[in-house]
Amino acid sequence: MNNPKEQMYAGLGHLFYSIAASDGRVSSEESAKLKKLVRQQWIPVEAGQDATGTDLAFYVEIGFDHANAAGMPADEAFERFLQVRTEQSDLFDASTRNMVTRTAQAVADAFGGQSQHERRMLEKLKEAFL
Repeated sequence: MNNPKEQMYAGLGHLFYSIAASDGRVSSEESAKLKKLVRQQWIPVEAGQDATGTDLAFYVEIGFDHANAAGMPADEAFERFLQVRTEQSDLFDASTRNMVTRTAQAVADAFGGQSQHERRMLEKLKEAFL
């Protein structure tokens, strides 16, 4: 992935996965909630497409699914997000940070409310945006 936005969106997928997986498993409700939010909130605000015509916001799902299929530890996925956050910091304006935070909270709430592990990850995200 050479496109900075592809990297950013895939990094967000890793972030959302890290929240869902922080309690040791990713529920189908968490995955479904993320996919719904990508279609309803992320795609409408992203006009860009990759070389194959795929909306760039779909890279959120690609990153999430990649981490999930690989059984990536939640902390490792979060670190991948932090790396992208550092490398593509100019893409994380106030509006994007707000959408990221809202999406992260919705994923955490998707299956029986927020667990202690999910709250910890949300706090780490808050710190990353300071």
